[in-house]
Amino acid sequence: MVKLLILLRNISSYSSLTAITSEAVAKISLFSLTEQKQSDYFVGKWSFSPQKVKKQTELPLYQLHLFNFASIIPYRKQTMRYTIFFIATLLLVCCNRTAPTLSIEGYNMAVTAVETEKAPELLRLHIENGRKAVDSIKAPVIGTVSSALTMRIDERRNSYTTTLMNFAADALLHEAQLQSNEKIDLAITNKGGLRSELEKGEITFGDIYNIFPFENTLVVMTLNGSQILQLFNEVVKKRGEAVSGAKIVFSAPENGISYAKIDGKDVESQKEYRIATSDYLSQGNDGLTTLSQGYDRKEFSVTIRDLMIKHISDLHKQGKCVEASTDGRIIQSTCQ
Repeated sequence: MVKLLILLRNISSYSSLTAITSEAVAKISLFSLTEQKQSDYFVGKWSFSPQKVKKQTELPLYQLHLFNFASIIPYRKQTMRYTIFFIATLLLVCCNRTAPTLSIEGYNMAVTAVETEKAPELLRLHIENGRKAVDSIKAPVIGTVSSALTMRIDERRNSYTTTLMNFAADALLHEAQLQSNEKIDLAITNKGGLRSELEKGEITFGDIYNIFPFENTLVVMTLNGSQILQLFNEVVKKRGEAVSGAKIVFSAPENGISYAKIDGKDVESQKEYRIATSDYLSQGNDGLTTLSQGYDRKEFSVTIRDLMIKHISDLHKQGKCVEASTDGRIIQSTCQ
């Protein structure tokens, strides 16, 4: 008798083949064939599936591939009995559509301060290590602020800007000029992108990440004066945005602007102005659709957040604090 090892390879875990367990494979992996004369052998490679048996086939999904029967397969009557028995057993197993179901259990666990106390020790340690890693990045001090920068509107002055909005726009204007190596006339960013405030005292990386959580990058573009006035009308309809380099006066948001100046001069309809903004706003998002008309664009990979960090760090190196005020750059006129 010759022991013949049949190699079972590439058993799919899908459909009915999930019914073939490791025990089942082990039981059918060995069987005996009676020795025959050399002339009674043939060489072949076979694959079996629940639907059909074919010679020299490729392996599709849901097939059990059997390689080479040790390259030599006896083909006489006695041998065929073993072969037919093996094939019949295999087809019965493969055609079983009710594969045994393993028990799978699980539950959702909220990752909160309370729930993590109940979490497995490894999970708790993983969360703590992750928190420590993040805290180590957020903790370094990059500057100081002399008074809190907030998003509170100064209603006494009918101003539609805040200290934080003014700081963000002024810093953007300054840093955009350094990045582009050209004069920037106007900087604008959206107040909706400012997601926190700065308390008086030290400023950390974490503080800036909280205020600027998005990956918006710097874009410099050109608009003519007529487009600038159209942009300012969109700004007042939104009751203000973070703007630097301009003064905008309006009587009511629905009426549009009364007048506007850039660099202390009236906006000229045919003059071209260079503008710094974010890639998000440059696409005309957040109600500022005119910005999508900008031309002669320069796009930078640096994020607005990184520009803010650089600006604050540079001030700190010079021994200066971050300062900002509501200076009436966007105001509602009380004159009728």
